[in-house]
Amino acid sequence: MAAAAVMSTLPSSFVYEDLILRVQTIQKQIGEIDNILDDQWKNKKNMRNELKSHSLTFIDPYGNQMIDQHMDHESIDKLIKQYKKNYVPRYLKDWIKIGTMNGNGISSLTDCDLKSTVSDYKDGHQFIAYGEVTLWIGSYDNRSPRKFVSRVLLMDNMEKIKCRIKEQHHFNNLELKLGKINGNIEPNEKEWNEGTIFKVEDTIMSCRLYENNGIIMAKISKQKVKY
Repeated sequence: MAAAAVMSTLPSSFVYEDLILRVQTIQKQIGEIDNILDDQWKNKKNMRNELKSHSLTFIDPYGNQMIDQHMDHESIDKLIKQYKKNYVPRYLKDWIKIGTMNGNGISSLTDCDLKSTVSDYKDGHQFIAYGEVTLWIGSYDNRSPRKFVSRVLLMDNMEKIKCRIKEQHHFNNLELKLGKINGNIEPNEKEWNEGTIFKVEDTIMSCRLYENNGIIMAKISKQKVKY
């Protein structure tokens, strides 16, 4: 009982600060070990036979593939940060995200995915660079259009995007226009009339839809497709 009383009088802040210091020391040591392994991995070919690794594929914003071996212990978060730093152009850095292909769609990486390591993925697993654009769908009359955020690839053309909208939202007789307003401002009939009609060959890149003020306006017929 006396020992418990003595323990209870100890300042808890000192114990907490000591724990934080120990965690920081461990994190620093892990970082130093990672740097040593990275250096040996790059400069000593025999190390590649001694350390377990997997091949991962990264697809850049322009559709080019890069396949490389990575050590099993490396974190996905670290690899993605390095990839964006080295292979994503400066004008796209704020817009580009890295995800994975899921059927015909794109899945974003969760916090859990980012904390995982290379060992959690099979050889050849693909990561893809994508972005998000603001999409407004409506009739642009007295009713407000609905806002969506669509995941797209930089080289996607408007015909592909139109087909995707029809498939996902079940509308026909769809017309697309480019708008240049803040993505959070709801476009109305005036914005629709002043919008630029897309050409079939237009892409996310050619229309500069990676900029903050670029939106896609989709005008639909009044009747939904029936199933």
